[in-house]
Amino acid sequence: MDFNSLVTRMLSGEMNPEEMLVFQEDLKKDPEKQVLLEEYRKIWDSVGSVSEAGSYDLDAEWALIQQKLPGYETGPSETRTGRSRSLLYYSYRIAAVLILGLVLTFSWFYVTRMAGMVRVVAKNEPVEVVLEDGTRLAVNRNSSIRYKKRFGEAERKVFLSGEAWFDVARDTTSPFVIDAGAALVEVLGTRFNVNAYKENPVVEITVESGMVALSAKEDQKDLIVMKAGSGGTYHKSQKELTLVPSSNLNNISWKTKELYFDGSSLREVADLVSRVYGANMVIVNPDLASCEITVTFKDQSLEAILKVLEMTLDLDITRSGDEIRLNGKGCNE
Repeated sequence: MDFNSLVTRMLSGEMNPEEMLVFQEDLKKDPEKQVLLEEYRKIWDSVGSVSEAGSYDLDAEWALIQQKLPGYETGPSETRTGRSRSLLYYSYRIAAVLILGLVLTFSWFYVTRMAGMVRVVAKNEPVEVVLEDGTRLAVNRNSSIRYKKRFGEAERKVFLSGEAWFDVARDTTSPFVIDAGAALVEVLGTRFNVNAYKENPVVEITVESGMVALSAKEDQKDLIVMKAGSGGTYHKSQKELTLVPSSNLNNISWKTKELYFDGSSLREVADLVSRVYGANMVIVNPDLASCEITVTFKDQSLEAILKVLEMTLDLDITRSGDEIRLNGKGCNE
C-alpha cells in the first residue's frame, strides 16, 4: 500500500494496531515522511473531516467544503429533506475526496522541496551549480536539473532534463548517477557532457576525463563504458547503445565557448553558433549553405565570430528582429 493510502487510513481511524505499529516504525526511518505526515495532518484537521467524537456533522462539514470550492453559492431557499440530505452526504464525500487529493498532490511537491529537493532551471543562459559533495556542473539553455541538497550514502543521484556538463567529485564509496530520462549515466569522478533533451532521438555523452558508464534506464544490465576523448549514444526508439571512439569537441562548445571547424559548411557553422550563443542565424541565399570554412574560435564574442564569417566568406550580415540574416553571392559565383 502506498504512503498516501496509509496516511489516509491512519487519519481516518481505519488503521488497526498492527498496521499502526508497522507504520510508525517506517516513519522513524524516514524523516521526510515524518514531515509529510505532519503536513497531511494539518490538511486533514483544516478540512475537519472527522469530529473529535468520531462522527460526521454533515451540515457543518459541507459548509467547510463549500468555502473551499470556488463559485459555489447556497441559496436562502434550500431545504434539508431526506433526499437532499442523502445527496448532500454523497456530494460531500466526493468533494472531500477531490479536495484531499488535490491538496495531497500539492503538499507532496511542496514538502519534497522543503525536505531538501532543489530544482535548477536554465532558460535563456546556462547556469552553473556546485553540489554539496563539490561536484560542479553547468546546465545548458532550456534545461533543468533536480537533486537533493544532501546526498545519501549509497549514491549521489540527480535528474536531468535537457543538457548539462559535469565535473564530478571523486568518491569511490558513492557513485554519481544521472537519471537522463530514457538512460542512466554512472560515474565515480570525471568530466563529461550529457545531452538528453526530450525531443532528441538519442541521449549523447561526451567524456573529457575519467570513465563513464551509460545504460538504458529500463535495462541496466547492458551498458557501455566510455573513456576520455570518446563518447556514446543511446538511441531511444531502437533501444540501442553505441560507443563513439572519438567524440566531437563541438558537443561541449556551449560550455567551453571553443568552436572547431575544419572544412565545415556554413550551415553547420550557423547551426552550432546559434546553439552556443542562443542566436537565430538564418541563411537567406541557399547557395551559401554549402560554403566551407576552416577556423577555430576560442572564447570569442558573437559579434567577433560574425565579423570573421563576414570577411572570410564575403557575407552581408544584417539583423531583423531576433534574426541574424546571412546573405551573399554564394561560393560558386
